[in-house]
Amino acid sequence: MKHLISIFILATWSIGLFSQPPLSKRDQQRKAEFEALIEAEENYETTVNRAEQAFIDRRYVEARMAYEEAIQYNPEKEQWLVSKVKDLDILMARNAARAIDSIVVTAPKLAATALPTPKSHQPDTREVELLNPQVVGANEIDSAQALAEAIQPPKVEPKEAMAEDEKVAPTAPNHTVTSRDIQLTPSPKPAGDERTSKVKVKEDFASFDNGVTEETFTLDHSAVLRVVVKEGIDVIVFKRVKHKWGGEFFFMDDQDVTRRYWEEQVRMYRLKYPSSQE
Repeated sequence: MKHLISIFILATWSIGLFSQPPLSKRDQQRKAEFEALIEAEENYETTVNRAEQAFIDRRYVEARMAYEEAIQYNPEKEQWLVSKVKDLDILMARNAARAIDSIVVTAPKLAATALPTPKSHQPDTREVELLNPQVVGANEIDSAQALAEAIQPPKVEPKEAMAEDEKVAPTAPNHTVTSRDIQLTPSPKPAGDERTSKVKVKEDFASFDNGVTEETFTLDHSAVLRVVVKEGIDVIVFKRVKHKWGGEFFFMDDQDVTRRYWEEQVRMYRLKYPSSQE
């Protein structure tokens, strides 16, 4: 019994000897700050990794939001994170500007028999009528030249350039304003003729009237204003992309331009070709 009591007293004394005294309020605050710093660093790494993976998968909106979220976890990296956000905004603006120029058309599918074969690439082996063997002397040169001209493809005369007065003469209406919605996600394939298929091609504005044509496109995350100026064979395309979360970007013929230059050029053509709705 005495032996057990001695062991209990020794154990109690050992616990009291090695146990730490309670932390002061100052030490508790430092500990909390240290733990918060570790948690923020872990959240930063997780969020940045998520943003980079989203960028690789071309989920640019998710990547942009993740980079912006990571700023609160590491203010020291704010400048770098803001630059990543701006780069993604510009990239998405360019993609939106290009998307509205793609139109869906119906194209015939090539049959298997219509595909080119190695035989079709062989040179033409059609027989050419031989020269009259009685032709000799100087006539031999003339006959050879006549044969060369006979098998030579006809020359195509170049088209005459449009006159300057025809180039700038607009036809009514010379200023139209419309609005369209663009669906970027693929739609279900309709049941139709299997000999045709839907393909996207770049719009050439050949069907547009002379003057100014303004169209507003609503995309998933952006709104695009396209101003097409057509004067004869000359076409200038202005685009303004506005993201839903803020930020505007301006393009002229797919080139980045400043807001001031874009607005000056568009205003000039709007005055030149007044809108019928004004």
